[in-house]
This record gives sequence, structure tokens and C-alpha cells, in this order.
Amino acid sequence: MSRAYRIRVKESISLDVDASDEICSDLEILEILPAETMSDLLAKELSQRGYVEEEGNLTKKVGSVVVTVDPLQGTVSVRNESSEHVDLQVETSGTAYDDVGPAAEKIREGLQKAAKEELERKKANKQEKLQREVSQQLEGALADVRKELNEAINAITREALKQKAAQMGAIKEMSEDPAAGTLTIKVEV
Repeated sequence: MSRAYRIRVKESISLDVDASDEICSDLEILEILPAETMSDLLAKELSQRGYVEEEGNLTKKVGSVVVTVDPLQGTVSVRNESSEHVDLQVETSGTAYDDVGPAAEKIREGLQKAAKEELERKKANKQEKLQREVSQQLEGALADVRKELNEAINAITREALKQKAAQMGAIKEMSEDPAAGTLTIKVEV
């Protein structure tokens, strides 16, 4: 009479899962003044809004999202990264009629292979979940970043128009309504 033996295999893995997402875009800056002057105005405006100069770029961290503006090129990069340490474990079991020997070893190898495949699926699920979270955080921050950059560009456009008008002649009258987004300058040439 044969006896059945239960064979159990445990596999575990401990690792760091990383995820990142980034969106790059060009800023729509009108060239009212020379490019260097416009980039200086942009750098000054963004510095007043909490951006810090790093390697020729201006950066600002909003939660886990990092906004990087290159004032010379007129580009913006919004990036989010995250890392998470995970410990995964899988246990599989099967039945063999011998507790040792080739049949038991074959079943043990099959169980190990199945356990490793299950670990890989769990790892991929963790990676996918973290990637989704990172992308959602980035999307959530984009509206605020867009609004802030649009306000900064509008501010430097107004300043550039004032400087250009002063270069053209004597400013006789200037009225500005930031709420309506209007600027009227009368220049005597």
C-alpha cells in the first residue's frame, strides 16, 4: 500500500520597487524683448514664486512632484518618483507517493517553478500599483503647476510690454486690470 506525502515549497523575495513618471513641455513665451531678457524676467518671476536655481534650471518641489524650468530654452519638466520596499512570500504544496527520489524531486521542482512565477506576478502587480499611484499624483499636481506657470508667463509678458513701451517712447498713460487680464499703454513716440 502506498502513502501520499505532502510536499511544501516556500519562496520569498525582498526588494525595492521603483516607479516614475514625467511630462515635458515648452512654455509659450512671447519674444517681446530679446530672448536673454525674457529668460531673466522668467527666472526672476519664478524665484519670487519659490523656485530655486540648480545647475542653470529653476526647480520647485510640490509634495513628491519636482517641477524643473529651463528659462533659457523655455521648457518645463514635471516629474514624480517613488520607491517602496516590499517583502513577498508564496507557499505552494503538492502530493507525491515518495518523500524522496526522482518523483518527489520532480514535483518539488515544479512547485518551486510555480512559486517563483507567482512571486513574479505579485512583484509585477506591486510595480503596476506603484506606477499608477505615481502617475495619479503627477496628474493631480499638473493643474496647479499649469496655473502657476501661466500666471508667471502673464506677469513677465506684462513686464516685457512695459519695458518695450518705455523703449519706444514716453509712456503717457498706463492702466492695468490683472483680474480681467488687460494692460493698456499709451506711448508718445
